[in-house]
Amino acid sequence: MARRGGELEAFIAFLGGLLAAGLTALAMAGVGLAVRPTPALKAAAMVTLGTVWLTVTTTVYLRLKPRNG
Repeated sequence: MARRGGELEAFIAFLGGLLAAGLTALAMAGVGLAVRPTPALKAAAMVTLGTVWLTVTTTVYLRLKPRNG
């Protein structure tokens, strides 16, 4: 009997994206200790974090999603 839905895959992908964004944030915090962040740099960091989270989440989900056929 095949499992349907994809909820488990979606949850794993969400956690993978969260982990990737968290690691990126830690790296950015380390750089922020060495370089004085400006408001523009902070805004770019937020956009980067959102992009990393979305990209990793989508990629992991599509790789885990069962293929038809």
